[in-house]
Amino acid sequence: MVIHKIVTFIFTEEQLKAFWEKKKTGVPFTSLTNEQHMKLAEEMLQHSSHSQLQQHLIDGGWRTKEDMKGLVLAEDDSREHIHVEIVDTSIPQRPSNKLFIDRLTEFTCSDCQFSFYVRGLQTLPSVLCPSCGKTVQ
Repeated sequence: MVIHKIVTFIFTEEQLKAFWEKKKTGVPFTSLTNEQHMKLAEEMLQHSSHSQLQQHLIDGGWRTKEDMKGLVLAEDDSREHIHVEIVDTSIPQRPSNKLFIDRLTEFTCSDCQFSFYVRGLQTLPSVLCPSCGKTVQ
């Protein structure tokens, strides 16, 4: 059984720009494509310590849910464990389809309401809740 917690990290344009400038590539930040911005955000994520990541969490003191609402300019859902979006918060968001993780099955325990995900199920086995230990239907 694999338990996943879905976490949203928000990197602002200013944070990405500062990270880019520290790299001293000589290439202007304004010339980067959306795809390069997404790769830069992933690199920043990989090079951040646990305490540095706190500033990128929603309601972690710095970022709010409003920081992620806006028009999605670009997104990358090509990998199994990460989904990256570029959002312009100055433009109202359009109705969008909810992101479904098609490789995972979500379970919610009816006793304790704990939600968890199991990867690669072919049949629905008897699953025990990792939180309270009761069988989840």
